[in-house]
Amino acid sequence: MRRLALAAAVVLTLSPPTAGAAFAQTAAQTAPAPAGRGLTPAEVGTWITGLGGRVGPVQSENGLTFFTVTNAGLTWAVFFYGCEADACGEVQFSAVVAEAGATPDKVNAWNRENRYLKAFHTARETPTATVQYDLILTPGAGVAQLADPLAVWLQLLPRFAAAMGYSPPA
Repeated sequence: MRRLALAAAVVLTLSPPTAGAAFAQTAAQTAPAPAGRGLTPAEVGTWITGLGGRVGPVQSENGLTFFTVTNAGLTWAVFFYGCEADACGEVQFSAVVAEAGATPDKVNAWNRENRYLKAFHTARETPTATVQYDLILTPGAGVAQLADPLAVWLQLLPRFAAAMGYSPPA
């Protein structure tokens, strides 16, 4: 990454008037086309089930398609976005931690001290914290492209829940 940044700085220094236009033209030529094919909820659900997660049925509510996953005492959801003909180009892992004593200060501390998962606090009758991880899928890469992000999610989700004061049942 540093090499790329250095090369870009050198190019901009050597030819400032044309570098921006050249970069824009190159970026336009190499930018991927919008994802016409992603993953279906069924493909993702089957894959997570094969890894040992308990996957609920695919549901649609208020224009959102999702299913729940139960694993290691925590329940979370997989939401699908950018869908065309049941194939979706974006996925979001999301979990709600309720009744655990979440506070805005705890959520802010999480966001300040951790990367990848974003969190927010909602103050209803019971203070609740929600954590999410958004993914853009690469067309044709299959479910294997979810392996690393799922590993990150599964490592950080219990840490988030614990930071909010939640202990999964044994």
